[in-house]
Formats: sequence, structure tokens, C-alpha cells
Amino acid sequence: VFCLVCYLFRWKSRPKNFPPGPLGIPMLGVAPFAGSKLENYLASFYKKYGGVMSFRLGPKDWVVLNDLEAITQAFTKQGESFSGRPKSVVFDQLTQGCGIVFANGDRWQHQRRFVLTALKRLGMGKRTMDAIINEETNRFIASVQLAGGTVSILIRRLQANNTCNFLSGKHFDYKDKRLQAIIDHRPTGTIVQVIGIVKIVIETVASHLFLLPSFIPPLFMLLSNHKQSLDENNLCDFIDIFLSDMKKQKGDFFTKLQLCHLIRDLFVGGIDTTTAALGWGIVCLLNFPECQDKIHQEIDQIIGKLNYAVPNMSHQEKMPYLRAFIQEVHRFQTIAGLNIPHCVTEDCILYGYRIPKGTPVMSNIWFVHNDPAHWQEPQKFRPERHLDGDGKFIPSNRVIPFSVGHRSCLGVQLAKAELFLFYAGVLKHHEFQVDPNFGLPDWSRDDGGTLKTPKDFTVCIKER
Repeated sequence: VFCLVCYLFRWKSRPKNFPPGPLGIPMLGVAPFAGSKLENYLASFYKKYGGVMSFRLGPKDWVVLNDLEAITQAFTKQGESFSGRPKSVVFDQLTQGCGIVFANGDRWQHQRRFVLTALKRLGMGKRTMDAIINEETNRFIASVQLAGGTVSILIRRLQANNTCNFLSGKHFDYKDKRLQAIIDHRPTGTIVQVIGIVKIVIETVASHLFLLPSFIPPLFMLLSNHKQSLDENNLCDFIDIFLSDMKKQKGDFFTKLQLCHLIRDLFVGGIDTTTAALGWGIVCLLNFPECQDKIHQEIDQIIGKLNYAVPNMSHQEKMPYLRAFIQEVHRFQTIAGLNIPHCVTEDCILYGYRIPKGTPVMSNIWFVHNDPAHWQEPQKFRPERHLDGDGKFIPSNRVIPFSVGHRSCLGVQLAKAELFLFYAGVLKHHEFQVDPNFGLPDWSRDDGGTLKTPKDFTVCIKER
């Protein structure tokens, strides 16, 4: 009885002046009440606790940022203090602290600078970003027209090739087993792996994720080929740039192990989220055909119907409706509702609350995208909400699919280009039509991971 009383006393105790929020029940916290949509559950406390609250999951207290103002204050204005990632023994053992997504401290800061610099250099290469994306979009169209297939699988192949091209300068045939090995390297979750409810399950899933044997051979093949053909006077892709720096830099930040985990992180980040965004965009085009008609009209007016008129990023400024459509897809179908957790790197004060060092922090992006105080009828898909009275596009700081601050997506410009050029490239001469053998895809979510992706569906692409 004494031990039980002591446990319950400790259970109810929290750090002094810690953000308020539900404790749930002993040992489990809020897990039995949250259901499968944790972001919705946490948003339900917004009126009671405001933008900064906490909740307990298992034995751990978490802080949740439930509105844009709190997210911006923490991740941007106090970015250094909120730039860490939660510690995981399994992740540390498997990666030895390498990579970038879950790296911390000097390694993360150093690799972040390197990735941003390398991506900037690649955008100025002989094969421009636009050309690579357009070529791959044409292969996607041809593949769908020739043999059909599940949209999510075909888009993953497209995105894997886009990513592979930027990282290694290599493109795979869609039937190549090496490409299949890369796209099979799919994370089964992010938040669940870090915060999950049962530690044994977390470690088993994480081990499977990071040691997928099918992914290792093509990765080492890419690295070996680059080492043999490296030309310091002609650095063509991301791996070339890293290998060149590896010869010049000393220390642990430019090693073969770091490169392997960095490439793995960039592959996962470059494939999964954009694949989900493109998938939801196609679902929206099929469910709201009037949107496709308006995009067709804009393409005809700005890019033109002639074959030699190829979409490029300079067209984006002149195409407000397509930009509004893409922004509304991001808002309407939030892919990562709680994003990857952050961790406080030092004791700090946020909105008067004391948050101790090491506290994990979530950002409720889903609620930012669906807050009725800022979005009229947020449950409805309406691209026009992102256009002003003159039909000009309104970039919204309340649509944050790539997050904000120090840990925001490093490849945001590439992702935006992939989305814009995909829709412009496909819809220039074609239209998406419902596959009569499948029917109209609905808004059902694939439960295979924590990213919100559409369930598998097929589609027809017909010439206009």
C-alpha cells in the first residue's frame, strides 16, 4: 500500500510551473483515450489550455504546441532551445548518432549546413532541377498509359528516381529491382517509433527500419561507383560533393558511415512525404473535377498547348490557381499531423511555462491547418480560399507542411518544384480520370504508418 501511494504521488507530480494538460491513467497516460488520431485528441484541449499544453504518455510528459503562434515562438524565435531530437537508445545504437533527421548537437548543425549548401550547388548544375523532374514526370505518364498500376507505387518510383537523380546522378528503370529495394525502404512511422506505447514494439520496428537488408546493396553500389569515378573538377551530384569534402575534412562528420545514414535519411524524406502529397492531390482532382478544368485553362493560357512549351518554375508566379490548389491540398490533407518530435536542449521558458531540458515537444500542424478560428469551414476543400479578390495567389504562413524553424524540411524548394512541375507536366496534355475498374477513390487513410497517405487506388491518364 505504501509503495502504491508513493507511486501515485509521483505519478501526479510534475515539474514546477510545467504546462498543464491531461495525465490519463497510471502507467499508460492518455494512450487509452487518444485513439489513432492523437492530433485530434490534443486539439480538443485547445480551448481549455491554449497554445501550449502537456500530456503524459506512459511515464513521460510531453509538451504540445497547439497553434501557429506557439510553434513559431518555440521553433523560430527560440529555435536553438527547441532544436533537439528525443533520445532513443535503439536509434543511437543503429545509427551511432549519424544521419541528420535524428542527429543532435554539432553533428546536426554541421550536416544541416552542408546539405543546404550542396542542394544550392546542385540547383545551379548543367542538368537543372526542372529538367530532371520533367523527364521523370514523362516516364510516369508513359508507365501509367502503358500498363496502368497502383498510383502510390508508381509515384513512389517517380519520387525515388527524382531523389536518386539528385543524390547520385542515377536513374533506374521502373522495373529495376534496385529501385524496388529503395522504395521498399519505407518507414512504418515516425512519432509512433519515438514515443510509442510499448517499448518492445518500438525497438522491433526501428530495428527493421534501419537494418533493411534489401536497401543496403544498392546504397553501397552507388557509393562504390562514385568513389571510382569521382572527378574533383566535375562534381555532378550530392554524393560527389560529400566524397570531395570527405577528403578535405577531418573528424567524425564526413565518414562513410555518416554518408550512408545521411543518404538514407534523404531518401526517406525525399520519397514518402512528397509521394503522399501527390497522391492526395490526385484524389482531390478526381473528387473535384472542376479543379482540374481550371488548372487546364491556366496551363493553356500561361504555358501553352504546343509540345515544345515545357513547364518550368518560372511559370509558377503566373499560375495562381495551381499554386492555390497545391496549398489547399497541403492544408486539407495534413500528411504529418504532429511531425517529427523536437526536444528541448536546455531549461527554458515558453509563454511563462518552465520546460526542463530533455522534454520532448510536438507541434500540432493538423490543428493549425484546421483551426476554425482561422479557416472558414476547414472540412471543405476550397482552393479559392488562397486567392484574393483579383485572383492573385495568397501564400499562407498558416499552411506549414514543411514545419518552420531550425528543423524545418531541408528539401522544401525541391519538394515545391516536384509538386508544381508534376501537375503542370501531367495536366498540360493529359487529364486524370476515374478508373472504371476501381471507382472514385475516397478519403480513406493508409494505416501502414503515421504519415497520412491515401489508400492504394488506380487511375487513368488520358490525352486531352
